[in-house]
Amino acid sequence: MQQRWLINLILVVIIFVLGAVALYTLEQEKKRAQLPELTGLTAQHIQTITIDRADKESIKLVKDDKGNWQLTTPFTLPANYFRVEQLLKILAEHHYKLVEDNSLKLAALKLEPPLATLTFDQLKIALGDKSPLNDGQRYIQINQKVYLITDTLFYSVNDDAVSWVSLSLIGEQPKIIELKIPDYHLVPKEKQWVLDSKFSAEEIDTGQDALNTLIGNWQDLQAFNVERYQSASAAQGAIEITLAGETQPLHFDLISTTPHFVIARPDKGVQYQLPKTQVDRLLHLPTKNKAAATPKKPGEIAPIVPGKPDELNRVPAK
Repeated sequence: MQQRWLINLILVVIIFVLGAVALYTLEQEKKRAQLPELTGLTAQHIQTITIDRADKESIKLVKDDKGNWQLTTPFTLPANYFRVEQLLKILAEHHYKLVEDNSLKLAALKLEPPLATLTFDQLKIALGDKSPLNDGQRYIQINQKVYLITDTLFYSVNDDAVSWVSLSLIGEQPKIIELKIPDYHLVPKEKQWVLDSKFSAEEIDTGQDALNTLIGNWQDLQAFNVERYQSASAAQGAIEITLAGETQPLHFDLISTTPHFVIARPDKGVQYQLPKTQVDRLLHLPTKNKAAATPKKPGEIAPIVPGKPDELNRVPAK
C-alpha cells in the first residue's frame, strides 16, 4: 500500500514538473514572438549583399532586374538561391537577446574586429564569437548594440565562396535554343528540333519526343556540388548551349564521365559534379540497336552501339 502511494506521488511530481517546463517554454516563446524584428528591413527590398570574412575573400551578390541573385565577386555566376534566402532570414529574426552587460569588451567577443560582416544594402551586421555557454548562440552587433542569436549562418558565411554558386548550370528556368554536345547538334526549325549527328536514324531515335527529352534534361539539370575549376583536368569534349535572349553561347568542358561525372566552365573558374545517372540522359539519345557491343568471336569487330563514349566504336553515318 505504501509503495503504491509512493509511486503515485512520484507520478504526480513528474506531471507537475513537465507541466511547469511546458508552461515556461510557452511563455518564453510568447515573449520572443513579441520582440520586434531584428532589423526592420524587408528581405524583398534588399538589392545588394556583401559578405566580408576575416581571413577569406569577400563575396558580393546583386539582385538583377528579374529578381534573381547574381554573384559578382569572386565569381560572376548565378547565386545559390537557397543560401541567399537563408541569409536574408536574419533581417526578420525574432529569436534574439539584447546583451546589456556594459562590462563586456567587443574584442573579447570577437566583434572588434568581427569574424565576418554582412552588409545588406547599407546595414552592417557583425558576426562575433560563439556563446561561452555552448548553447548554440552567437554574438552579433548591429548599430552599436550587441545581441545573441541562434547560430545558423556563420558556417555557411565562412564557407568557400564557390559554395554560393548556383547548382543550376544554365540558370533559373532557362530556354535552350541551340545545343551542341560531342555527338549531337540540335537547332530549332519551324517549331521542331533538327538534329545533326554522326549517327543515322537507323541507329538512334531521332524523333521529336527523344529530342525534346534531351533538351528538357539539360534545362532541368542540377549539380549536387560545385567546386573550383581544376585547370589540370583535360577536357574529353566541348559543350555549347545557347539560351533565349542571349547572343553568345555558354561554353562547358566535359571533364569526365567516370568515375565521376564532371562538367566545367573554365571561363568562370568552376566545375560541377553531376550524378552518374545523368550521363546517358545528357549525352546520349536512345539507341535502336540493342545488341551488346562485344565481339562474338576472337578478332570479330563489335557492333556499333551509338551514343556510347567509346570513340573507337563510332563511325560516321552514311
